[in-house]
Amino acid sequence: MRLPFGWNHFKIQSFDPFELNLTQKKVNDFTIEVRQNYFQLFWIPFFGLGRKWSIRKNDQLYELPADYKDVIHQRDDLQQPTPWYTYTGLMLMTLAGLCYVVNSKYVYWERHVDFRNEYISIAAENKRRFRQPSPDDYYVLSAADGSEKYAHITRLGSQRIQLSYINEPTVRADRPAQVAGLFAGNAGNLHTMTIDLADSSRLICGEYEKRNLFVGMPLNNDDGKSYRITRIIRMDGPIFKDNGNASHYANGHYSFCMNIENEGLAATITSIEPVEGDIEWIDEGLPLQARPERRIAILGKGNYNKSYKAKIICTDEQGRQLQYLMEGRRMHNTFRKIEM
Repeated sequence: MRLPFGWNHFKIQSFDPFELNLTQKKVNDFTIEVRQNYFQLFWIPFFGLGRKWSIRKNDQLYELPADYKDVIHQRDDLQQPTPWYTYTGLMLMTLAGLCYVVNSKYVYWERHVDFRNEYISIAAENKRRFRQPSPDDYYVLSAADGSEKYAHITRLGSQRIQLSYINEPTVRADRPAQVAGLFAGNAGNLHTMTIDLADSSRLICGEYEKRNLFVGMPLNNDDGKSYRITRIIRMDGPIFKDNGNASHYANGHYSFCMNIENEGLAATITSIEPVEGDIEWIDEGLPLQARPERRIAILGKGNYNKSYKAKIICTDEQGRQLQYLMEGRRMHNTFRKIEM
């Protein structure tokens, strides 16, 4: 493929040779032009390559005689500046680069706001669950060096809770269901510790800006490390999560398709009801089976670039009705169980 690039020129100004004192005739059959040479790419001027004086006669350009050049070069008032549009290509590239930088900064800022809000929401939920513990709670405890412990509530008191935890440093889990499954496989390798419910502020960091400086507190004498609570998993129903995949169908039957996952217990989604925003949620395909670690497609129409909220109603395997609030923007969603 050949790229259309090279040099070209255009007229800056045209003069009558009489007004330039190049001839004594008041009426002439030619004109004197000053022309701008430039480099072009895709026929767009990028930068100048100097100016050139020429004679135009019978719509043809001719080389300017040397004596004419001497006269013109001696006149400062005829020295023409380079027109700004000679650099159109460079200006367009600069403008495109600035737009890209500004858009990238804006997208980064939006994602920062979303991550910050999500972190604050999770920290608030951790504090609520810590102060109102349940036998279904599993704890993820993290140390400053990145090591983790997994714990499960085994005894509830009015002021304290007892946790059974796995003390094997090589044990790792990425999903809530995997955390719960660890205790079945490590039943003979469990240790216990007691946590005071008044220590929530020492164990849970609610400020996004201080999250990397928050160390936590010592929990036992096994390793001498300090731990903080990064997540309290309540395995009493589905745990919905945005899996990061979404599709937009501009000309299709649906406006968009958002994919979420269930990291908790199995359930059946029976309805999706709008709470805020301009999105119409499509009930086609309901009820949906929300099986653990399976993708669930949620369909809708409307403006997903604005903030929206929807209520997801489902039924678990025991027949209980559960409700979850989905909050999102630009098809990035967070979920919170609605206590009934």
